[in-house]
Amino acid sequence: MQTLRRTFFLSLLTLATLSAAAFSQATLAMLFEGMSPHIGQMMELRVVEMASGSEVVRLSVPAIPMAGFEIELDDLMEGMSYRIDFYADLNENGSYDAPPIDHAWRLEVLEMSASEAISFNHNTDFTDIAWPPLIDGAIGESEYRNSMMDAETGLEVFWENDSEMIYVGLSAEVAGYVAIGFAPERRMEGANIIIASISDGELLIQDHFGTSQTGHREDAGSDIVDAAGMESGGMTVVEFSYPLMTGNADDKPLEAGSEAVIILAVHRSSDSLSARHSARSTSSILLDE
Repeated sequence: MQTLRRTFFLSLLTLATLSAAAFSQATLAMLFEGMSPHIGQMMELRVVEMASGSEVVRLSVPAIPMAGFEIELDDLMEGMSYRIDFYADLNENGSYDAPPIDHAWRLEVLEMSASEAISFNHNTDFTDIAWPPLIDGAIGESEYRNSMMDAETGLEVFWENDSEMIYVGLSAEVAGYVAIGFAPERRMEGANIIIASISDGELLIQDHFGTSQTGHREDAGSDIVDAAGMESGGMTVVEFSYPLMTGNADDKPLEAGSEAVIILAVHRSSDSLSARHSARSTSSILLDE
């Protein structure tokens, strides 16, 4: 049996608020059997922390080597519960398609032990895992299902959603911040606002609430799940994921399949998230069903 080790992982942002002493590192071995129908096909796998919805591991196997093989995941935390989504690229188009076009599955591991192993044998009990964009601060061609260009701010907005989460990418030729707000009542008032900049190579991102037509404040607790960004070649790129329903009394829920009014803003040069925007606009997007 061949062993493939994880080649890419994302930090679990929500664990930053927890004591590091409360968790110790855990290792999960996934044993795949009966994968003969997919030998030579790409397989992608992601691990999501169930309580927060944050993605902690994503990997790609360029070609499944044999019917039986093993993948070791060694950046998990003991005591945490995880959802594991993975698919085999049956139609070999290089991306995810909902079953039965591709074969996709979902497993759960509850309260990880320090060293754990699970077995998976190929079956036809498929799950549509709604494979989302990778939140890594780089937006690839066709990575998102939807996009729009806003002429007033110069912001290109990318998005897609499943039944629980919206994934957003923002890209603009600015050296300052970029921002998007959802469901405003009047101008900024009542909007769920995400504002972000890249300062000294580090992402600064905050979750705000529109307190008036021209003012906003940082929420007491951020509902941003995962986020990443970079500044290169005069472009600022930010990606984040955010629950459709945060449970925050200030935030309006977003509904899959509905039209959502959005506000957009940029600052051409300042990384300060409190600086008045250089340009703003109002638009709308259609969320995926």
